[in-house]
Amino acid sequence: MLSLGRISAFRYDIREIMSHYRINEAEASTVMASVIAKASRISIDAARDYVREQEKTGIYPREALDEICNLVVRYSKLR
Repeated sequence: MLSLGRISAFRYDIREIMSHYRINEAEASTVMASVIAKASRISIDAARDYVREQEKTGIYPREALDEICNLVVRYSKLR
């Protein structure tokens, strides 16, 4: 699960990744919201699978995929 105590730092970091790779703002906000929802409500694996699916559709490059997946794992907590 995503650590909700650090959600603002997570949002900042994921926005930095999206802006670094110049991802469309509308697509970036949709991806960010979905990643946060899946990681906080379902599981980290579900969020990582979603990120992989979005990369296959061409929203962002492979490098962004790796950074986002690493970020999700870094901000996760064990329950």
